Amino acid sequence: MPDPLQSVPAGYVVHRVAETWLVFDRASAADLTRLSLADPETRRKLFARAPLRGRGAAPSVPIRPGLDAILRRYHHGGLLGRITGSLYWGPHRALRELRVTADAEAQGAPVPHVVCLVLWPVVGPFWSAIIGTREERGARDLLEVARSIEPASQRVQLAREVATAVRRLHDAGVDHRDLQLRNVLVTTAADGQRRIVVVDLDRAVYHPRGEIPVRTRAANLGRLLRSVIKNGLWDDRVGEREAAAFIDAYTAGNEGLRADLRGWVVRERWKIRIHRWRYRAV
Repeated sequence: MPDPLQSVPAGYVVHRVAETWLVFDRASAADLTRLSLADPETRRKLFARAPLRGRGAAPSVPIRPGLDAILRRYHHGGLLGRITGSLYWGPHRALRELRVTADAEAQGAPVPHVVCLVLWPVVGPFWSAIIGTREERGARDLLEVARSIEPASQRVQLAREVATAVRRLHDAGVDHRDLQLRNVLVTTAADGQRRIVVVDLDRAVYHPRGEIPVRTRAANLGRLLRSVIKNGLWDDRVGEREAAAFIDAYTAGNEGLRADLRGWVVRERWKIRIHRWRYRAV
């Protein structure tokens, strides 16, 4: 493999234990070393007793007082997942997510902080990997929050807050490519203030020059709306009022962006119509 030292962002250090590569946040490296994540048996025990989150088990691991990490093992979705499972061609997917997330974080995007990567060869050119991100305490995904939040005025306000977070993500140069309800976390502080964090950037692409194309923004937003439809929320918990509030907050008075988005959204409508038919949203 290429030397990871040449590709990890500033602020991270690389260790190698036998055939396992460890990429640690420099500020937490000493604490992470004590977890012995290079040991296969340690990893097995951590994941064996972990709760299910998304595609699989994801343990919460205390790093130091005030900092816990969620460990997520990379696993293919869909049909490919049934064939290759957690095997990837080389370690590049995890390293790319680290770079994209670190770049986005540096630009002020609402993304999780990557605490560590664990990468190891399995057979031939195939590797497995684990990514650890700072745990957002008390966080719930947007699907759970949207299903429970009352009254309707609160759903409109939430739509605005999510739109503002997604706009910050896009303005930071991130094309998420899997923007769906479960990949948006909502935390609520004791004073009632909410914080929105967009997670799972393993398929994301970073545009170093900043703003991403309008067609890419529209594709991300269309993906989020299809997630609303797929999960049965359209016209039940989310409707035209929430959608209008989302667009108002996302465009933030930029009429040029609103007009450009309107033109590209037309190209997303056929996908939305298919979802409305498939999931019987009327």
